[in-house]
Amino acid sequence: MTPEQQAELRAQVRADEACATPYAERDIHELARILSAGRVRQSAREIGNGTIIETLGIEAGNKLLDHIANDNNLRHVRPLLYQGRLIVGAPLVQAALQSYVALPDVLSQEGADKMCALGREPDPLGPLDVAEALYNPDGTEKA
Repeated sequence: MTPEQQAELRAQVRADEACATPYAERDIHELARILSAGRVRQSAREIGNGTIIETLGIEAGNKLLDHIANDNNLRHVRPLLYQGRLIVGAPLVQAALQSYVALPDVLSQEGADKMCALGREPDPLGPLDVAEALYNPDGTEKA
């Protein structure tokens, strides 16, 4: 973790009531468990046409794939989907999926959320991450 991320983690621990007791008891395993809840990061998962159909269903999946097939600005995306190599966690892909919600009859918000979820994976904190953020090597608390 960067020093900035460690500082953010320290602030979070000190502000979160659920962390008060484990922090006072120096229970870094419990702190790591509490702080890991809901943490996600972008994944490098690659998807293709089949994953879109499986995720959205036939009708909604076909609508999205038809949009991609007919939009000339997406001509270089099509081969990636055909080959199963589109990285769904990439920020550009995630933003594009969310932007399609505004287009008539392309993708619902629920569908965009399902597709974007494919590009995220859990990002738990380990006890060592927590310990390094909270304590100096000599065991004293970091400011």
